[in-house]
Amino acid sequence: MNKLLLLVGVLALAALGCNEPAPEPPPPPPPPPPLTLETASVDGTTHLKLVAAPGVRINARLKPALELADGRVIRFDSPSLSPDSSYFETPPTAELSDLAADIGGTLRASICDEAADFCRTVEIAQ
Repeated sequence: MNKLLLLVGVLALAALGCNEPAPEPPPPPPPPPPLTLETASVDGTTHLKLVAAPGVRINARLKPALELADGRVIRFDSPSLSPDSSYFETPPTAELSDLAADIGGTLRASICDEAADFCRTVEIAQ
């Protein structure tokens, strides 16, 4: 009998707290960017590497390009391609001999989700 009274008391207290609205859950974190541009300076040369997020492939048939603020276009490439030459197997790279590691411009690339049969073009300000 004591256990029944205790259970009724706990349920009554829980019911009193149910009138308050539940707090809203925090918003989900933003998804990671589909591409990341990594830079490294070695002996006066800036090495650029384009890294795809997990689950994303970079289309090799339409080479990624970085359009710099001065109008120059830097194209990325890699010798390692998928068997059908459609995707880069290793991150595509480019080298610049006259720029600092702080690169500014617009990166354009065609990317494909691994589960999709089509690609989409992305533009990312750098």
